[in-house]
Amino acid sequence: MKKLLLLSIALLLCSVSGLAQEFRANVTGRVADPAGAAVANATITVRNTSTNETATVTTNAEGSYKVPFLKPGLYTFTVEANGFKKYQRDNQELQVGQNATIDITLEVGAASETVTITADAPLLEEAKADRGNVIENRRIVELPLNARNPFMLATLTPGITFNGPAIYQRPFDNGAIADWSINGGLNRSNEFLLDGAPNNSIQGGNNLAYVPPVDAVGEFKIITNSYDAQYGRSAGGVVNVQIKSGGNQFHGSLYEFYRRNWLDSNYLFSNFRNLPAGRFRKADGTLEKAEHFLDQYGGVISGPVWIPKIYNGRDKTFFLFNYEGYREGTPNPQVITVPTDAFRTGDFTQYKTAAGQQIRIFDPLSANAANNNTRQQFSCNGVLNVICPNRINPIAQKLMALYPKANTTPVTGDPWRNNFADIPNIANDKFKNWIFKIDQNFGEKDKIFFRYGYNNRAEIRWTNGITEGPAQDGQLPLNRVNYTGVADWVRTISSTTVFNLRVSSNRYIEESRFQDGLGYDASQLGFPSGLISQLPVKMFPRFEFSDFINLGRGTFGREVTNVYSVQPNLSVAKGTHSLRFGADIRYQQYARQNAANAGLRLTFDRTFTQEIFNRADVLSGSSIASALIGAPIGGNIDNNVFPIYMAKYYAPWFQDDWKISRKLTLNFGVRWDFNNPGVERYNRINFGFDTTTVNPANARIDRTKLINGNQILGGLGFAKDGQAAVNRDNNNFQPRIGFAYKLTDKTVVRGGYGRYYVNPVGAPGYPNNGFSVQTPFVASNDSNRTPIANSLANPFPQGVLRPGGSSVGAETFLGLGFSYSNTTFIVPKVDNYSLGIQRQLPWNIAAEVSYVGSHTYDAQSAYGGINEPSLAFRDRCDVTKGGNRAVCDELLPNPFQGVAGFSGARFTSATLSRFELSRPFPQFGGITALELNEGKVWYNSFQTMVNKRFSRGLSVSGTYTFSKTIEEAIQQPGTQDSTASYIDDIAKIKNHSLAFSDRPHRFTTSGVWELPFGKGRKFLSGANKWADILVGGWQASGLYIFNSGRPWQLPANVDVVDPNYNQVDRKRFVNGVQFFQGVRPCVAQYATTTTGGVTTYNRDAQGRLVPVLLAYSVAAGCTAPSFIIREPFTTRTTAVRDYKVRRPSYEQLDLNFSKTFRLTEKFKFQFRAEAYNLFNTPQYDERAYNTTPTDPEFGSINKNNVRQSNFPRFWQLGFKLLF
Repeated sequence: MKKLLLLSIALLLCSVSGLAQEFRANVTGRVADPAGAAVANATITVRNTSTNETATVTTNAEGSYKVPFLKPGLYTFTVEANGFKKYQRDNQELQVGQNATIDITLEVGAASETVTITADAPLLEEAKADRGNVIENRRIVELPLNARNPFMLATLTPGITFNGPAIYQRPFDNGAIADWSINGGLNRSNEFLLDGAPNNSIQGGNNLAYVPPVDAVGEFKIITNSYDAQYGRSAGGVVNVQIKSGGNQFHGSLYEFYRRNWLDSNYLFSNFRNLPAGRFRKADGTLEKAEHFLDQYGGVISGPVWIPKIYNGRDKTFFLFNYEGYREGTPNPQVITVPTDAFRTGDFTQYKTAAGQQIRIFDPLSANAANNNTRQQFSCNGVLNVICPNRINPIAQKLMALYPKANTTPVTGDPWRNNFADIPNIANDKFKNWIFKIDQNFGEKDKIFFRYGYNNRAEIRWTNGITEGPAQDGQLPLNRVNYTGVADWVRTISSTTVFNLRVSSNRYIEESRFQDGLGYDASQLGFPSGLISQLPVKMFPRFEFSDFINLGRGTFGREVTNVYSVQPNLSVAKGTHSLRFGADIRYQQYARQNAANAGLRLTFDRTFTQEIFNRADVLSGSSIASALIGAPIGGNIDNNVFPIYMAKYYAPWFQDDWKISRKLTLNFGVRWDFNNPGVERYNRINFGFDTTTVNPANARIDRTKLINGNQILGGLGFAKDGQAAVNRDNNNFQPRIGFAYKLTDKTVVRGGYGRYYVNPVGAPGYPNNGFSVQTPFVASNDSNRTPIANSLANPFPQGVLRPGGSSVGAETFLGLGFSYSNTTFIVPKVDNYSLGIQRQLPWNIAAEVSYVGSHTYDAQSAYGGINEPSLAFRDRCDVTKGGNRAVCDELLPNPFQGVAGFSGARFTSATLSRFELSRPFPQFGGITALELNEGKVWYNSFQTMVNKRFSRGLSVSGTYTFSKTIEEAIQQPGTQDSTASYIDDIAKIKNHSLAFSDRPHRFTTSGVWELPFGKGRKFLSGANKWADILVGGWQASGLYIFNSGRPWQLPANVDVVDPNYNQVDRKRFVNGVQFFQGVRPCVAQYATTTTGGVTTYNRDAQGRLVPVLLAYSVAAGCTAPSFIIREPFTTRTTAVRDYKVRRPSYEQLDLNFSKTFRLTEKFKFQFRAEAYNLFNTPQYDERAYNTTPTDPEFGSINKNNVRQSNFPRFWQLGFKLLF
């Protein structure tokens, strides 16, 4: 009965309601006589001066009126009433999404008399509590806009933090340009709209989909606090872009924007290597040109549809068409590490630290019971640290030959690091983009428009310095394609009732390929043909090396998102109430083809060549040495299903904007989201993890070998027909309330509260365990004391696993780790609130000061401790608590060895460690629960905004935000800071720290200034033709942004032991190279002593562990540690981030100088010179401070090696022909 009632309500609302996210303007007001009494039945006619479209309404008994669904632009208002003079208001500007209040006072007199005024657009918002910013067309077109992506102008709004890299803000960087946090909301959890229709993609974690060309954009509005129920599916931020419509006059332009090397400043990277701009150094020492170029060109035309002698569409049919092309080659200079020639042959005699200490390599096969498992240092013919040729694996030899040769010597740091530099690394991008829109005016009753857009991006970019052959890595290429369409109908039912229906469709495709690697036969490297024949995809494998660059791409895929929406809407004016009923209905499809590591992946690190098998140290081990002896540490072969997810979303809503008096307006609204979790078309998803069921494998194992001797419990569940991975959450009720109170004619106080339910980022993608299966590489059968023989030559001797789907039930993934979704997941919610005051100042200036806050609840989080041993057990192994690591490392008989259905080490190894067998579900590896609801965010801010509307040739806008954002147990999507919900899963310690997006200070300013010289200007207005050509028609515009640095993410493998670890001289020099120092480089490791193959920890007289500073810390002048490297099995207590250390702040100034020449009455030519990053201020690489505690550069930025994540100063020339 309950479901039937809900369905009936939804159908009823859909029959009369629904446009969410309206982009057009609404006008409300009151018509009064000179005494202030209401004038009823006055006729109000509103005419668009561009298209002559009209709308007519009459006032009610209270003198109130409402005119909804007006396209942004200039209008003429005419008011007529018996006994009063005719009133005409010209040049009334309406902006995108505006709710304008226009009160009109009539003069007594004859109707034949007309009172005409020229309107000034309202500077204050008197009818709504919503906060935000409108970027009008003048600023969109005239401000210097890098790569001409209009969405990036949203960052000129207070409360908005852009979290993506500054170098990727182009219209086809769909993922990076979605990295926004608005008023402390979750990253990538904002709603992007195009003409009011959804413009988000599921792919990539809520990517921004279609980005229109700048010249097609009319205006756009950023709503940072909305208390209007028409908005939803967001953490509170909405960006609504309106595409221009044609008018009765033909308008258009042709344009070209041009960049070349000779207009560029040098990269920070190249400056520190004394390389001229646009040059790189080849291996032979000569300089070669690395050309940077950009051409962004296109044209736009709009006007009436006019076919001579056949059809004249003036006042009726209008069109707009814009095409844009983009071609760019961008140098991405980088410094990376490749094996030296000596390393490739097994000679590690020069494998040393920056302080000259030998880094030793050890033979894992030299340890045995006779010598108490003590590894011996490699030696060949009496020379230590050399691997003899007969020990070098032939496959590894072939891999070494694929590396490029070192071509530079590092100035600082370890002498073998950062030895391959000055790569031109040209990233090539090709992009085409077009959009078409047609409007039809059938009269005052009916209006429709249709808009369709398409763009396509192709990128080729290398990331490992290899540009030919199968070992390349990078985007090879990456393709992104967008299709977007919308149809919209407005029907005027009466002077008080208007109906609107919008239908839209978006399709987003992202495809990554590996052209030179696909089809590669890995038997050429020496892998067995029997293994190659089992691979899901025949391709060059992926090889990963710690401390060195990787070989091979190892993945390709194609992901498609379809979003269909239906949005009806009914607007009713009733007395002093402006009522709106709506529903937002969407259907989403997400298809994912991910062939990651389908062609074999192997990883190498120091483990098998370090001195002690279970304790890393800075003075032993090498991933290259491990590879040479044929000892990988990990790897896998993925056999993935290609799922198709589907999700439905329904959101009925109601809004009442009640004008209680001429001074006070209240906004009431309510919205109810039915955010159905996604289902997979063929039910290929899991449904939870059952912790109580007896696993069927229990009958096949030797339970006497289990530590507790009990039955083994637990197993994965599977979705039934049409079932999602999580249960549906129907309790998403969202109240909204706001007010606007007019204290005086020039002062308005506004405030409000609104609850939002956030679209879960990444949904509806859920785990497909069993339908996708990963064949794990087993490196060792004795917990990494020794590698399995011939593990590189035959890495998967048991063959490649095939997906069994749900057929094996709870036995799925026996011996393996996995993730599953929490079945009781609920949709995260956020409460937004604000209180502010607006004031109109002289010279067409409006200022606003506000308190703005938000609180996010039930945000997505993850817990990786489902299958971890107890804290009490781990404490027995915690050396900092007096425990002994040997307790956890002790090898015990393996009850799962050889048991059918098991994979990995649990199947092959005769023993397992006591730690592994102490897991609650020992038949599995690590288990992570996803979609938990433990995340919280707190945001508080003080925000100011000052706007001077364009007048007397000048418009200026400025904002300042002072804020603090704290998070708990959050998994922030789409960022380079991968925050764990828990800093210690076993101890169940949640992360509670500053948010990665916390920027306490943020300031922006922008402006457009028509220089007051030449004809029609203040100075030299009488200049002759040649003088005017020289000094007239000039315009300057610019924007400036300053951000505090984001908090540094502390590494997980150190404990902070000195609260003053951040008190350090920020700049230091080593061998003439400047470092930006974030923390004290004072790192210690607990001292140990190895006797007879037994390693023990040194303790002082009080039994405390003895920390010993690393050699580079001593050389840096440290006398006491600030950080201590954590030992295995210890409890982490240090938060992910704190307020003490931030990455460097970021600021950038962009300027444009343009000159417009009038060629004829209808044609103009504009020349533009635009400077981006005028002061050449670097923004350091997103990796920021070095986070490897054993590296001498720990806690610092080495300006000799770091890349900047913004561009250096680029000048761009622009040429536009306008008509």
